[in-house]
Amino acid sequence: MFKNYLKVASRNLWRHSGFSFLNIVGLSIGLTASFLILLYIGFELSYDRFHSKADNIYRVVVDFETPTGLLKESKPAWAVPRHMQKEFSEVESAVRI
Repeated sequence: MFKNYLKVASRNLWRHSGFSFLNIVGLSIGLTASFLILLYIGFELSYDRFHSKADNIYRVVVDFETPTGLLKESKPAWAVPRHMQKEFSEVESAVRI
């Protein structure tokens, strides 16, 4: 019975080879794209989750207002971590990378 199904499927694939090729390529591209998106989302959500206190890790970003526009920096100035510990009692430790 299964052998008969394979025979009919292969005949249909050869008879409509253009549409079969298009459908198989589209399916493989769609599955690959969704798998890569799933991997990317999993990687982004697992950022710094290996630390025991991952809930207490924060990132400081800086927005500079200049005459030409707004600059968004991903790292603060060199003195910010030291002064954050002095100014805010909630900050236990700070590091600049």
